[in-house]
Amino acid sequence: MRSYAVQQRKPTDYIVAVVVAFLAIGLVVYALTLTRAEKPAPVHPPIQTRVIAEAPPPPPPPPPPQPVMVQPPPPYVPPPRIQVAPPPKPPIQHSHQKSPKPKAAAPQPAPAAPAQSSSAAPAASSSSSSENDHSAGASPINNVRPEYPEEAQEENREGSVTASCDILTNGKPAHCKLLSVKGGHDFAESALDFLEHSAVRYQPAVVGGQPVVEHNHVLHVDFTMGDE
Repeated sequence: MRSYAVQQRKPTDYIVAVVVAFLAIGLVVYALTLTRAEKPAPVHPPIQTRVIAEAPPPPPPPPPPQPVMVQPPPPYVPPPRIQVAPPPKPPIQHSHQKSPKPKAAAPQPAPAAPAQSSSAAPAASSSSSSENDHSAGASPINNVRPEYPEEAQEENREGSVTASCDILTNGKPAHCKLLSVKGGHDFAESALDFLEHSAVRYQPAVVGGQPVVEHNHVLHVDFTMGDE
């Protein structure tokens, strides 16, 4: 067994040990504090100040150019449309010539008639000759006129056309052939178109009281300038 003295020293050793421990901890804390104190503080560069000169204001913009006054053109007013009435159509003159009739063969002498009928024969012969002496008319029986050529009308040209046509029983000319043209070919075209393709009608020839076809009837179509 331990002695009494040894047991009396144990608390003392314990106190010494505690003190040593506190000292050791204090040294450690002190060393850490020195380490932190020795760390160099961050060096900040010195603040430099500089006076910035204010830039001069920009020069004022140049004044805008003065507007140029341009006189607007006068408004366009179209000229009034003047309708000029076409000149009156010049009168168309018609004339005709009888075509030469073929000579009839001399009639054969008739056998002698009885005495009672001899007085009636001359009267019948005279009436028959009067009925056969009617040829086609000289001018149209309806109000139809040929068209005056426009170019000739502008040039104040006149002309005439002579044609040979057949006058049918209804008075219509047909199978026309040109015989002569004066003034220009446009008159010939207008005259043929008038005679064959228009509604013009002539008085047909009459034989024995009945209308018949008259061949080679000569017609004149005259184109003249002037008032009707």
